[in-house]
Amino acid sequence: MPFDSQGNFTRVHNWEDDRQNDIEIVSSRHDEEDDNFANGLSNCMLKDGRCTMTGDLNMGNYQITNVANGSADTDAVNRSQLNGIDNSSVHKTGDETISGNKTLTGTTTVAAANITTATVTTATVTTTLNIPGGKIWIA
Repeated sequence: MPFDSQGNFTRVHNWEDDRQNDIEIVSSRHDEEDDNFANGLSNCMLKDGRCTMTGDLNMGNYQITNVANGSADTDAVNRSQLNGIDNSSVHKTGDETISGNKTLTGTTTVAAANITTATVTTATVTTTLNIPGGKIWIA
């Protein structure tokens, strides 16, 4: 394995130690070392982004900087995009199921084709609100 548990690359052989111990140059030892280099390079992230990640990226409490604005639903967003959100109202269109206890503050308007199993008291949904194909406006 080319990397230790801390992500440090480790060599298989030390050619200077081999020379000092009178270990001859043999192709199998070179092949083993070259395979180790190849495995190590194959586990590196390419800066041109051509390869996808194969595991979670642990940032070790460091920041990710200079992120472009997200445009697709699966894109990350940057802080300026979040700062630009108008938190005074939320608009949800489409099928939405809200389960459990949720508290909505402000004026709550629900316009839907049908509502199944809902109890609303002082804008607190205490059971399940299922609005298939409906809209929820929270202002």
